[in-house]
Amino acid sequence: MASQKILLIRLSSLGDIVLTTPAIRAVRAHLPDAYIAMLVGKQSADVLRENPHLDEIITFDRFAKDKDTGEMLRTVRVLRERKFTLTIDLQRKFRTALLMYFSGATERIGKGSLCTVRVLERGNKHVTAHYFDLLHAAGIPAVDQRLELFLAESERTDVSQRFDTAGVTRGGLKVGIFPGAGWKLREWMPERFAAIGDRLVDRFNAEVLIFGGQKESKLVDTVSNLMDARAVRFAGNLQVRELAACIEKCDLFLTNDTGPMHIAAAVGTPTVSLFGPGNHIRFQPLGGLHQTIRHDVPCSPCKQFTDKCKDNICMKKITVDEVWHAISDALAVKRR
Repeated sequence: MASQKILLIRLSSLGDIVLTTPAIRAVRAHLPDAYIAMLVGKQSADVLRENPHLDEIITFDRFAKDKDTGEMLRTVRVLRERKFTLTIDLQRKFRTALLMYFSGATERIGKGSLCTVRVLERGNKHVTAHYFDLLHAAGIPAVDQRLELFLAESERTDVSQRFDTAGVTRGGLKVGIFPGAGWKLREWMPERFAAIGDRLVDRFNAEVLIFGGQKESKLVDTVSNLMDARAVRFAGNLQVRELAACIEKCDLFLTNDTGPMHIAAAVGTPTVSLFGPGNHIRFQPLGGLHQTIRHDVPCSPCKQFTDKCKDNICMKKITVDEVWHAISDALAVKRR
């Protein structure tokens, strides 16, 4: 077992990578002496930095102009140099199956005909459970679905200084809000986020921190400007690990179904998550710290990233009052 070299593959977006962390941990727990590498999209690789269960992070540039030729060949060369014995394709797509096959690994676990062991997705269950099915096919036990993200103390210190500069009180109640999403139809209405922000200030004397990525600065400004009370804006210049360290300092995180929702769960911050078009069974944060709010509509979950929806009824059905009740319950538990 000591000579075993294992490659895990998941190339896609930020939240998807965070969701692989229980599988990574399970592989390390079962094979403590193995060499374990992860092939991950270059744009999401930072989220795995400092992960003690990995010996190496190998990146693939999903947005390279030559991703189907030069980037594939470059990556295959790297993989073949490592001489992996076992490869597990957590993504189960054609590109990742090809990379797994050309890695030269003798044991290849995934979905398609290029695998030595084929594992089809069965049933509608949490994505971490689907990952565990792949591990079980390799004889690796896995049951603990807790997400994790490892921050360095220097990163926490940097964020404390950032908060000080922004005028965030160190001892005060802090609630983070993430009004954006990778897909517009997943976004709750800005005026409803603003109404929650005002109630948090009025009834809990909370500090409201509104977060966004580079493309969401305008949305963050919109939510903040719709509030009567003061909010602290963090958008446009936060790297993913800085965002994680900020979220870790929050007492609660109100979020749409998006990558930072998984980051919050991974750093142990309680969440209230708003689901509409997405599959909540597959992607909602698990455990008693987290609450999911959604409404059954005939078309939910809908086809990912469709632009055909005209009314976004699944998100509009989520009311300010029901979100407020969930937040109040969560903060009451926090203050006991």
